[in-house]
Amino acid sequence: MIEKVQFRNFKAYRSLDLELEPFTVLVGPNASGKTTLLEGLSLLSTIASNLLGEDWNHWPGPFVQSHGAQSPVEIGASGEWGGTNGSVRAVSPAVRIPHGPPYLPFVLNGSVADKPFKVGRENIGLSPRASSSENAPRVGGVHGNVERWLLNHLRAELSATSILRFVPKVLAMASYSDEVVPSLAPDGSGLSSVLAYFKLSQDEVFSEIEQALKQIVPAVRRIRIERAAVEQTAVRTIALDDQRHEVPEKRTLWGNQVVFDMKGAKGVAPDSAGEGTLMVLGLLTALMGPSKPRLVLLDDIELSLHPAAQARLIAALRAIQKRDPQLQIIATSHSPFILNDLDPKEVRMTFLADNGFARCEKLTAHPEFEKWKGLMAPGEFWSSVGEDWIGKLGGTAPNE
Repeated sequence: MIEKVQFRNFKAYRSLDLELEPFTVLVGPNASGKTTLLEGLSLLSTIASNLLGEDWNHWPGPFVQSHGAQSPVEIGASGEWGGTNGSVRAVSPAVRIPHGPPYLPFVLNGSVADKPFKVGRENIGLSPRASSSENAPRVGGVHGNVERWLLNHLRAELSATSILRFVPKVLAMASYSDEVVPSLAPDGSGLSSVLAYFKLSQDEVFSEIEQALKQIVPAVRRIRIERAAVEQTAVRTIALDDQRHEVPEKRTLWGNQVVFDMKGAKGVAPDSAGEGTLMVLGLLTALMGPSKPRLVLLDDIELSLHPAAQARLIAALRAIQKRDPQLQIIATSHSPFILNDLDPKEVRMTFLADNGFARCEKLTAHPEFEKWKGLMAPGEFWSSVGEDWIGKLGGTAPNE
């Protein structure tokens, strides 16, 4: 579980040092750095998963350096994962290749169980005359006196990160999977296949998901899985006159479709059940599904729900975390109703300064918080004070 994050020269965050809770919600104006923070943690997971799992010199990542910055990009996190303390820091200078867009060669360093390690070379750099072959990752390996099983443990914990950006119409689609254990994509594709797998192979999990959905959306009476046609386009290779041709070929497969029995209506199609219902079902499936994420990064946790349902959602998420104490949820929101069901220490506020860089502060850091905390719920306090106070803190705040 991540306890602290540190960004340097990552997109809108020139410098960020932030503590996180097991359940943390980011609020603030649009384009103020909320989603950027989620993206940074997701990128760190990707870098760590690849560099700790392969003998690579570096990991070629996207160009995410802050505008105008000359210093290296750093994305770091520290905490306790599965009972073992550790820290990871992905570092990359800006590297521009002669032909093509710039990219960042990330290397990794950190510690696990107080034993330091490093993956890759931090002095990677390319001259203007460098060849394209020099841009590829080269064998490097892990350096440090750390047992391999500890690194594998850290990699497994950091890899179990899911960033969710559900699209209602995608969640509603019928799906087909030839995987032994179907997976749910970040946009929600594959939902029907995952639920069908649960219904057939882990009916108790399916029942838990169904019961949790009924608690949050009382109009739902039952979730049913039906067979449905799924159109797919495959590419077939044809050899003709010693030449190979790729021909797109449409085919119809029989997959699965989610159907709801609602209060007063049976057999309701998913695209008629409401966006909020679908989004909650997707979230519950992601949290309780086969992948068992350790860190869930969720954009817009209110999920198009009624304010009363938002409160029930928070209660359901806390119940899931109680059963799974190692699950961490970091979400963004624009809803004061979500905040009203949080502890003030779980709220972080983002603000875009006049110089174009983002800042992030605890709600409890507001100068008047101690005065008003007993009179207002967190959502009411946020609605009253907004975020401009962050820009008035003065000095060179570490979160700027």
